[in-house]
Amino acid sequence: FWTPAVNRRTDEYGGSLENRIRFSIEVLEEIRRQVGDDYIVGIRMMFDEALDGGLQFDEGLRIGELLADTGMIDFFNINRGHCSTSVGLAALIPNMGTPQAPHLQFAAEVKRHFDLPVMHAARINDVATARYAIKEGLLDLVSMTRAHIADPHIVAKIMRGEEDQIRPCVGMGYCIDRIYGEGEALCAHNPATGREGALPHVISQRSENTRNIVVVGAGPAGLEAARVSASRGHEVTLLEASGLHGGQVNLAAKLQRRKEILGITDWLFDQCERLGVNTRFNCFAEAQTIKDLSAEIVLIATGGLPHAGYLKEGDEHAVSSWDVLSGAVPIGKNVLFFDDNAQHAGMTTAEFLAQSGCSLEYLSPEMMIAPDIGGSNHPAYLKSLYENDVTITLNQRLTGITREDDGYSAAIFNEYTNSNSTRRFDQIVCDNGTLPADELYFDLKAGSTNLGEVDQDALLGGNPQDQINNPGGAYQLFRLGDVVTSRNIHAAIYDSLRLCATF
Repeated sequence: FWTPAVNRRTDEYGGSLENRIRFSIEVLEEIRRQVGDDYIVGIRMMFDEALDGGLQFDEGLRIGELLADTGMIDFFNINRGHCSTSVGLAALIPNMGTPQAPHLQFAAEVKRHFDLPVMHAARINDVATARYAIKEGLLDLVSMTRAHIADPHIVAKIMRGEEDQIRPCVGMGYCIDRIYGEGEALCAHNPATGREGALPHVISQRSENTRNIVVVGAGPAGLEAARVSASRGHEVTLLEASGLHGGQVNLAAKLQRRKEILGITDWLFDQCERLGVNTRFNCFAEAQTIKDLSAEIVLIATGGLPHAGYLKEGDEHAVSSWDVLSGAVPIGKNVLFFDDNAQHAGMTTAEFLAQSGCSLEYLSPEMMIAPDIGGSNHPAYLKSLYENDVTITLNQRLTGITREDDGYSAAIFNEYTNSNSTRRFDQIVCDNGTLPADELYFDLKAGSTNLGEVDQDALLGGNPQDQINNPGGAYQLFRLGDVVTSRNIHAAIYDSLRLCATF
């Protein structure tokens, strides 16, 4: 009703500003009639849509004045922007790679204009920024929405002097994208949020029957498995082949804009350290390594490896996204990037390539770029691709690569026209997800009591894994994360929490 970009009515609810706010006042009158004068009532509103033809700041202030003059509201919950497009949504609810609290000074200007308390939310995802906003008188109340999705116990941790243990919101936008895509507000790295009826936010410690647990792999799945198992009171050893925790998250962070993603695995590793997990880096675990540790439960979280074997020919000529992001392979001048993953991994690589200065063509069999990542994340990727003059080719698939004297020939198939074409490039980079790095799991399977099997009914019911398929086995064996199949960070951590919380 308020915005002239939408309200084209010609009756008493359109036209003048007073007419456009008429419905809001009628709603407030009915609310007050039902709750009385002593009930606190506020209003969430945009004071400026930052949109051509939309509500401007001077009109927003005037609407605020008219609403305040009614005496029916007790506080303003304000923001700036619009969500009529994906670009508008991304600016309204900014993700990683954008400034902290981008609209804080705008909110302060609104606060100076009114005597009513002012609340504001927009990428204020850490306590230090919230504390600054209050201390400097910029706000009266700070709304840390996504921060509380990541860690609902922020206030309790501050009161206990545990501010350094707050699970950080890293601004991935997974929560917003899940709301618009699947209708559920889930956190990228706190799978208990939205599943409180089945999963715990706080892990309770066992009073007896603690066990010796070995976790292999210090990516998101392995770190969460170690954290939860140690929180339960078990003795946990974490083995990692490389010299650093984080797994594939470290590759994602190679794109500077997404560096905050390291907060996920840094927090998990810090928790493991506090809980006394025995971590061994540069330890390439083999079956004998596990047996020497006398493990009672073995959790394999060794992740996956790049998958290029889907081409009809020439998969050995394909450069993986891992090679590009890690710097293991120099980037060519004329590059084709084939994204058959449709998630962040592919788009991270595409943006990384685009910013390198190469001439880049982005190829995907999908009808749009990376349909699995969600609307709040698309704009940043597309902005980078367009700014770097990337050629975007959709609805076509790379089927083969052949070596030529001056580079490579890419065989490309268009299913809609049932036609094939070839193009020449200096380099062809591919991302088709990963295949499970499951050799250790299968090496250990015969020696386990459950033969590596998960009791699905027990898992879904939140009950312990008591299945015995091999009475002569020496340990229980489970696999977690991408060693099961190629997925995402949320799925990997979810695997670990719901399994290990029952140990």
